[in-house]
Amino acid sequence: MRWLSDREQSEKGVSLIIIALCMFLLLGVAAVAIDLAGLRLDRRADRLASDAAVTAGVAEVNPFAGTGVVEACEAAWDYLLLNLEDEGTPVSPPDCLGQFSGSCDPATPRQATASAPPYSIVITHPIPDTHALMGTQAINTDIDGASCQRLGVTIQRTRQYGFAKVIGFDTGSTIVHSVARSAVEAGSSEVVPLLVLEPIDCAALYTSGQGKVTVSYDSASETPGFIVVDSDASTCGSSNPYSIETQGTQKGWIRAIPVPSPPIPSAILSFAMAGIGSADPFAAYNPGNLTDPVNPADITDPTEPTESWFRLYPEPQAISQRVTRAPLDWRYNCKTGYPDYPLDLSNLSLGGIEILDCPNTSTDGPYIDQHVAAYGTGEPLPVSFQSWLGAGYTCSVGSNIGPLIGDWHIECPGGLIVNGATVTFNDSNIVMDGGIDLRSTAVLSINAGLTNNHFVYIREGTNGTILKRAQASLTLDRTFVYLENGAVDLRAGAGGVTWTAPDDLSYDFDDLALWSEGMLPHEISGQAGNELTGTFFTPFAEPFRLTGQGTQEQFAAQFITRRLELSGTAFVKMIPDPDKTTPIPIRAVKLIR
Repeated sequence: MRWLSDREQSEKGVSLIIIALCMFLLLGVAAVAIDLAGLRLDRRADRLASDAAVTAGVAEVNPFAGTGVVEACEAAWDYLLLNLEDEGTPVSPPDCLGQFSGSCDPATPRQATASAPPYSIVITHPIPDTHALMGTQAINTDIDGASCQRLGVTIQRTRQYGFAKVIGFDTGSTIVHSVARSAVEAGSSEVVPLLVLEPIDCAALYTSGQGKVTVSYDSASETPGFIVVDSDASTCGSSNPYSIETQGTQKGWIRAIPVPSPPIPSAILSFAMAGIGSADPFAAYNPGNLTDPVNPADITDPTEPTESWFRLYPEPQAISQRVTRAPLDWRYNCKTGYPDYPLDLSNLSLGGIEILDCPNTSTDGPYIDQHVAAYGTGEPLPVSFQSWLGAGYTCSVGSNIGPLIGDWHIECPGGLIVNGATVTFNDSNIVMDGGIDLRSTAVLSINAGLTNNHFVYIREGTNGTILKRAQASLTLDRTFVYLENGAVDLRAGAGGVTWTAPDDLSYDFDDLALWSEGMLPHEISGQAGNELTGTFFTPFAEPFRLTGQGTQEQFAAQFITRRLELSGTAFVKMIPDPDKTTPIPIRAVKLIR
């Protein structure tokens, strides 16, 4: 047996120490690696949570004025509690009301802090361009928007180390942040009483003479006035240089009125102002209309602010995508495509509508296509439809008829002429082979006062127009009208018009008063005053004219048309009604940091 020398024994002792130190270091590195991997997972999970929270929150921010931040803060906090993995009992929720009440100062960020161990939360609004949350990336205003449109969420998490404690490290932390903005483009929906679809030309929305249009507000639903004009103004000429204008010297106006209390801003949105492609942003509207006052002021609305006493109010803003007619085609026809205008529009956007499923599941769509297939020109009608001529009536009526009950087929290709007589239908769907001509003091009453829903289908015939002359009266209650061609021509005079849309969510044409495929001018005049509710959809009308010598207060009418013109001394006041119109997508959310 060989004994180790003193030197060998000394070297062996040193080796044991080195091995022990190496083992300790290797174990420490492994421990740190394990805990750092946990931090990386934390960071990934927390970033997903901050992205979800900030996008949910900023959806509440009004992109036109930066309001709604209290609700945005509360929504972001709710989403954080749902998505953070191991938060404890909230020690201190954010003081959203205390920190974010009042108007937005774009240069002064405000913060609400919160604690839910192991998390510390900071919600920030507004976020100026120079704020640390915007990072070092160059600001692109088209993408990043304005500071009052931005909301930020910062999450700091502290993790108790499980293994790194062996080398003296007890905790580690991660910090992530997300920034999102509310944008003015196709996205979530608003109540828009006036949508002008003309895609390229000027004079899309205009008044002449003393024509006036006011899209007011609904205080009960806190809904402000909105107007949207799709034209890119790319084909403007010297005679009509602007897509939005109040023409002439008689002081007409175009106005959208904000909710006065709580203050919620109104908006006029113009695709031309986005300056996309061949669009000319300077052709969107006449800047002189912003400073040309109207005297006297609009005393019909005593709450109207003095700054709106001008020919155009408020100043139009850019919308970065056309809305197009897609919302109507989708709601009532379950189709993502639609007929082109009679010109090359190969680049016309569908407006970013997210297609999920048919909005009404009572029957299979497409509803309009099915309606045309069932009742259009040349189609045989169900046996339930009674024959007008077969019942002994003529196409020219000079004496009172009715009330007639049930469904009717009026076989008059040249139109049904009612001369000074009263014709009454109750609980009736009506298919007409031509239009309607109400003369003298004629009265046509269809489903007046009933609580169920019906339709009138007007085939083209040789005259597919609804004509109400000055002294005649027309009532269409909870009745949807489809025009294959022709137009509506409801003239001013002693006789009035009452036209209300169907009002039943289970009915395929709920809220739709008129769907017209006609390219002729459509006109409603208002000397006697008219009551119109629901959506009037005339995508090819050249133009839709609102004329007359009196005030028309269309309390729940929504006009979606190719062009809109107000002339004479017509004054049309629209008050938005969320329950009787088709929502239009004009807000979007973008995650930008």
